[in-house]
Parts: sequence; structure tokens; C-alpha cells
Amino acid sequence: MKITTLAQFEAFIQTRIPTREALFMGDIGLRRAKYFMKLLKNPQNKIRVIHIAGTSGKGSTAHLISHILQSQGFSVGLSISPHVFDIRERMQINNQLANEKLVLKYFNQILPIILKMEKCKYGMPTFFEINVALAFFMFAKEKLGYAVMETGLGGTLDATNTVTSKNKICIITKLGLDHTQILGNTISKIASEKAGIIGTRNSVISHQSSVINTIKTRCEKKNAELNILNKKNYSIISSTANETVFNFHCVIPVKTGIRPLLKSSVSNITIKSGWIPGQARNDKEKKLSLKNIHLGLIGIHQAENCSLALACLSILSARDKFDVNEKSLRNALENITVTGRLEIRKINDKALIIDGAHNPQKMKALTSNLAKIYPSQKFTFVVAFKKGKDFKVMLKYIIPLADKILLTQFSTSGMDNHWNSIDNQEISAFFKSQKFKKFSIIGNKKSEIIKPIRASKKPVVITGSLYLISSIHTYLE
Repeated sequence: MKITTLAQFEAFIQTRIPTREALFMGDIGLRRAKYFMKLLKNPQNKIRVIHIAGTSGKGSTAHLISHILQSQGFSVGLSISPHVFDIRERMQINNQLANEKLVLKYFNQILPIILKMEKCKYGMPTFFEINVALAFFMFAKEKLGYAVMETGLGGTLDATNTVTSKNKICIITKLGLDHTQILGNTISKIASEKAGIIGTRNSVISHQSSVINTIKTRCEKKNAELNILNKKNYSIISSTANETVFNFHCVIPVKTGIRPLLKSSVSNITIKSGWIPGQARNDKEKKLSLKNIHLGLIGIHQAENCSLALACLSILSARDKFDVNEKSLRNALENITVTGRLEIRKINDKALIIDGAHNPQKMKALTSNLAKIYPSQKFTFVVAFKKGKDFKVMLKYIIPLADKILLTQFSTSGMDNHWNSIDNQEISAFFKSQKFKKFSIIGNKKSEIIKPIRASKKPVVITGSLYLISSIHTYLE
């Protein structure tokens, strides 16, 4: 069997989309992923990996790290999920989609293993597991300098969590309540699942938060090095519809990574918290101090995500012994764009804002940024939410900014699972309970989406799910 076109590749892996019941069955998926990688001779351990988990910001952080490392002259692999417009977003090289020839070359090399696994006790790998394995395999074979890997869901049992190398960098982005039926119904339980990506002697980066002790506990267990960012490391200067401007500062020892600023009561772990602003003390320390960073991503939350990426750069520059090219770094940050993350376009001389906010935490960030960037402005919202999401809380953030809300829908067939949007009659009932009347239901066809967008006299915001963005992306282009 040989796959000769990208369409055939997609058709094959879509036959491996599991049922909803089979998608979350405890650790069977991770055991299958580990066995799969073993048969492929563990390519994930042949490349330096930056592994990212979190509730909000992990996709943006992954993109930022990939662009930053490329700006420093490294070849970089990037794997994100879900993809928005092309499945090859899950296997990017130097921030470009891997070309079709390369994808087919490496997929055909791993295909015999995939088919062989159908007869093993774990069964054939799933859609997500195949994409993750293909990314690792491709990045290792191409001998890339780094691989930036975004988890799909959680961390502990995620198919990306097969890396056992001690040189892995783990990043935990902002945490919140999402996927509670799978990950747990408290922030602490969710933090524990996300922290499951932390392996023995890894370097870990996270923001100061209410659940930092949960992450510390995992680091203690794995003798990992925890680096905690706080507001001493970055400060927001401005946030507009064109850019986010902020400062960043840290000082790092050349040999050990980060100066220890706080000792844990547990003797086998060093906690490093809030790199204190100041000059490098001697030739064994390196300073990364950047003022007036002009970031092409919009919103103050992106400065937080970028600070994680810059902290990662700081650790890598010390550990892997390279100097930071500030000019190239600034240029990369100024010009970066990420599809579906507070993406602002123009249509008929008014703003069209596209953001895949799909949980209350993300929606709060979106609406807060809209209020700051467009003070006293009302918007036309086009929304759809995936089944199982807390749409009521998200709509409570939207309603105060809404001139009107257009409810649409989506149904995916080429992702990790078959996802449908919440029935709009259920949302209509909620609006009535809130005495909100300025809404209507529209379809998902091109004319049904584009016509009201063009007709709106207010700026338009499309939000609620990356799956919604993906389903109408071609219309927007």
C-alpha cells in the first residue's frame, strides 16, 4: 500500500478518527502512542523538544517559540492542534507547511508500522496519534534543531507525552476550567493533568498562579527545575489594534539555566522565581533585557504568552550556548501573525475580528481586550460553540459588548473527532432568560455568513470555537 497524494493521506487518517467513547479511555491511548513510537525507534527522543500544555495560550506560545528560535538561525518543527485551514499545520517546518512531497515521503515510511499495529493488543493508532508520530518522525529525520509540540488535551495521557529525554523544556500556560468532564472539575486537578508532561530533570516554565504548588509537587517528584515568571519579568506598555508593546527582563547563569531565587523546603528541587531585574553579575551570567518589544499579536494576554517564549529562549541560550540576536528577535516578534488569535482584518472599512475563544477564560480575555482597544464600541458577534462548552458564561462576557449576536453552527469531519456545535435553540432559550433580544440564527453557508458581515454597520467579531473559524475560513479568505 502506498499513499501518493495529500488527499489520500487525509482520507486514510480520517478513517482513524475514533468514536467519542473510544477517545478518552484512560491510559490506553498513551500506552498505544508509546508502543507506536517504540516501533518507530523513538524519534521523539532524537530531537530537542519544547512541550507546551495549558488551558489558554498554548497555541500562541507554541507559535511564538517557533518563530523566535527560527529568528536565531535554528531549524524548527512545530506541531499544533487543532489545525484551522490545512492538516499540515500539525507538521510545520520553519513556520511553513511541510510540502506535500515531504509529508508523503515520511508517511509512507511509517505506514507499514501503522498497519502492523492493527493486529497488536493496542490497535491501530488514532488520527491524532498518527499526526503526532508523523511530526516527531519527520522532525527527527530532517534533523531539525528543535521541535515545538503543543498538547492536544490535558498532558499526562496526551499522545505528545512520549518524550523521555531529560533535555525537554516544559511550558505550562494559563490554566482554567475547561474539559472538566475529562480533566477534573477543579483547577488543581486540571493543573495536575497538565503538569503530567513534566519528566525527569526537565526544565519547566510557568507563570505565578494559584495552582503553582501543584506544579511544584510534580517538579519535586521528577527532580525537575521550575522557573516561575511573575510581573517583575514583564510589563505592558500599550495594546492597540495594531500591536502589543511591552518590556521583558531576566538574568540567567550560563551553566545552570536560571539564578535560584527561592529555595523549596524539599531539598531535591530548586525553585526559581521572578528573575530579579538587574545587570549580569559576572561573565557566568547572561542578561536578556528587552525594552519596547513590538509584538504583532494583539492583546495583553499575548505579552504574557510571549514572556513564556522569551523565558524559554533565555534557558536555551544558556543551556545550548548561543547568543541572542536581538535585531532578528525583534523583527520576528513584530511581524508574527497567528490565524484565529485576535486576528484583525478590514472589510468595507470596518474591523473584522477573528478569535477562536472557546472557553470562559479565553472569552474574558477577548472581550477585555476588545473593550480596551475599542472603548465604548459595540460589535456584531458571529458565534458558535462546541457541544459541552460553558456557553452561558461566555455569552455573559459577550452580551455587554454586543449590538447584535448572530448564531451559526458547525460540524467537523476531518479533525481528531467529530465535533458539532451546540443547538441554537438551546442558546435562544438562554437569551430569552437573560432578556436579550438582539439575536438571530443564520446558516453556515458562504452567503449566509458573508452577507450579514458585509451588511453590519458595526465591527464584526467571529468567535466561540476554532472549529467555527476552520469551517468558514475559506469564506473569509
